[in-house]
Amino acid sequence: MSADTLTQTAATTQASGTPGAAPHPGTLELAGRTVSRVGFGAARLTAGDGWGVPVDPEQSKRLLLDAVNAGFGYVDTADALGPGVSEQLIGDALGARDDVLVATKIGMLRPAANQWGILGHPDYLRQQIQLSLQRLRRERIELLYLHRIDPNFPLEDQIGVLQDARDRGDVGAIGVSEPSTEQLDAILALEPRLAAVQSLYNLAARQNDRLIARLGERGIPFIAYWPLIGRGLRPEHKSQLFAELERIGAPLELSAHQLSLAWIFTTQPHALAVVGSRSSAHLAENQRAADAKLDPAVVAEIDAAVTATIGDTPFDPRYPEHD
Repeated sequence: MSADTLTQTAATTQASGTPGAAPHPGTLELAGRTVSRVGFGAARLTAGDGWGVPVDPEQSKRLLLDAVNAGFGYVDTADALGPGVSEQLIGDALGARDDVLVATKIGMLRPAANQWGILGHPDYLRQQIQLSLQRLRRERIELLYLHRIDPNFPLEDQIGVLQDARDRGDVGAIGVSEPSTEQLDAILALEPRLAAVQSLYNLAARQNDRLIARLGERGIPFIAYWPLIGRGLRPEHKSQLFAELERIGAPLELSAHQLSLAWIFTTQPHALAVVGSRSSAHLAENQRAADAKLDPAVVAEIDAAVTATIGDTPFDPRYPEHD
């Protein structure tokens, strides 16, 4: 493996809150913690894709503990996952452990397995904070996101609920999920201490480039969800792109998934990514991508492969034509 093509060291560093400690190459500061750039996305602790109680809850808990032991110092969930199931399992498995940064989100509804909604009523948000605290078995949620901005209620009222919770000690830091660039400016006017923004981002879904650049100007971490290429691509595009990523990654000893994560970390220096899996081996493999830094020529080759494979075909993995 060529040293000038890829710099990669072991990425099994767990979260560290040591003041003044030099950050590990594969880590970033998030909500006052030093965490690996690959975080654990907890949707798959549920029975399905963020829905229902798993047949074997103990297996889900073991998967979470395996992830933490593999270096996942940041665990990312939401009250809508289950709903409530993911938070409950995290609370059962991790309790109040202070060596893991546990973040959750409030403000979305889950009336059925394939249905999502948004509700930013301040009383609802206040209730969900208390329920999240109970399920997570924590006295404080270290990082709490507003899952979506509800256009039916004033933004200042929605952000204000999180600020009030921070003031009384129920919340440590505040984040938002899926704001537009214009909404981000309005949020920063209300909450200049914004700790993080989480939005969709991957090799083939780059609509948040402008948002990420704006965050970089302010030194605010960006968390990419759905960072791996999966559903949402047409089957022929997916197979072609994966073949290209495997070809590009082979000389670097990186799988297609590892290469996808390395591309995010190389091109977006303030970014983290949350990944989920039902396999401890896959989680450990993805964690090893935290330290990967790609040569500009490799980045250009990846970009060319994406363009050649997908072209101008629009897609959004949140609302796929093909599962």
